[in-house]
Amino acid sequence: MIGTFHSLWKFEVLEVAIWSARAQDALQVLQLQPGFLRASIMHSADETRLYLVQTDWQDVGSYRRALGSVEAKLGVWPFLADMQDEATAFEKLLEMNVNEVTRFETSVNDGS
Repeated sequence: MIGTFHSLWKFEVLEVAIWSARAQDALQVLQLQPGFLRASIMHSADETRLYLVQTDWQDVGSYRRALGSVEAKLGVWPFLADMQDEATAFEKLLEMNVNEVTRFETSVNDGS
C-alpha cells in the first residue's frame, strides 16, 4: 500500500489578513485538482509570525501534476514566492493510532 503525499509550506507572515486571503485563494485553486484530499492552515504557538500550510494528496503524481497545472502557475505559484526555502514535500511512511500501526511503501524514487 502506498502512503498519501503531503506538502508543508512555511511562511513568516507580517500582514495576516492579506496573507490569509492569498492562502485561501491558492488553496481553492488546488482544491479543484485531481488527487487533492485536504488542506490546512496552521499558526505557530511559539513564533507568532510563523504559519504553515499543509496540503494532502492521493499520491506524489497528483501533487506534481496539480502544481504543474496552468491554474497553479497563475493562482498558486505567486503565493509560494514568499514561502521559506526548505524541503516541502513528504510521503507518509508510517501511521500510528491507539490501536494499530500501518506502514506504507514509498512511491518516490530516491535515485539509488
